[in-house]
Amino acid sequence: MYEESEISWIDRGDITRVVEAFPRLETLETRGAGVRVRPFASEHLRRLRLESGGLPGEAVRNLCACDLPNLEHLDLWLGVEYYGGDTTVADLAPILSGERFPALRRLGLEDAERADQIAEALAGAPVVARLESLSLALGTLTDAGAEALLAGQPLTHLSHLDLHHHFLSRPMMERLRQALPGVELDLDEQKSGPDWPYVAVSE
Repeated sequence: MYEESEISWIDRGDITRVVEAFPRLETLETRGAGVRVRPFASEHLRRLRLESGGLPGEAVRNLCACDLPNLEHLDLWLGVEYYGGDTTVADLAPILSGERFPALRRLGLEDAERADQIAEALAGAPVVARLESLSLALGTLTDAGAEALLAGQPLTHLSHLDLHHHFLSRPMMERLRQALPGVELDLDEQKSGPDWPYVAVSE
């Protein structure tokens, strides 16, 4: 039986119905395709994690319309377009600008087919300055995206930067380590081989 304050791994569906059924919910973690979100308000939700091989842009746009003043931790697995993951950087703009979710301190934009574009957007995103933890793990990050991060705003205030499952060269990995000496940096799972990068989870 689930505790009302925490629900994990609901397989697909409309997450809004879960929040409406458990209005004091603090943690909601979902996994599966077909994630749907309708705009909702919750003063209690503090952690939201949506794991999907293809997170629809409509779901992200509706999430950005939610009133979640105490949301501290947000993880979105964006996935690939083939499985419905058509979220764009523009869809993420309300999060990146810091306009939404004023309590946000941990942000994951993960399993992303457009990881380099997201990295470029994060390089100047106002929300980054107030984050403690940032993750671009499980996606297609290459040297181009890492270069954008290094050329952008300082990341030395972060306690943790998770980039595991990436397509970075060894020289770029070393540049990151030297540039962020006080940051817990996860560069595990260096990938190579095919002509195009691939996300960790797409089905």
